[in-house]
Amino acid sequence: MGVQEELVEWCASYVTAFEAKDSAGIGMHWSFPSLILSKGQRFVFKSEDKFRANTDMLLSFYEVQGVTRVNRRVVSAMQMTDQAASMLVSDEMLNAAGDVLAAWAAAYTLQRIEGRYRAVMAAADGEVAAWAARGTPLSG
Repeated sequence: MGVQEELVEWCASYVTAFEAKDSAGIGMHWSFPSLILSKGQRFVFKSEDKFRANTDMLLSFYEVQGVTRVNRRVVSAMQMTDQAASMLVSDEMLNAAGDVLAAWAAAYTLQRIEGRYRAVMAAADGEVAAWAARGTPLSG
């Protein structure tokens, strides 16, 4: 299986956990410490517990916004080394009627750990900007 196919499967599994509001399942897609870049800042999650607390807060935010489904598409994937890859994804957050509430692109760097990819870093600028443009900033 090529890197593109592996990362498409990774994304499908991530979306399944996200739609189930399963922060532990989302956390299983990450390695710790992990790094999230957003609006010129760096957020380091040193443990899965810290990451999970942030994920639970994010899932609550999405629930309030009416998000029930996610469309995620791998726009591009690159094998960086035999143990590392990167990808650009396109995300759409949808409500129960199928209306797109917010959409953005995000980038990930992943490392193969124990035979499967785990994210080590994500750039979330697009996500933050999409919600701010809607008048519902993530930080607010």
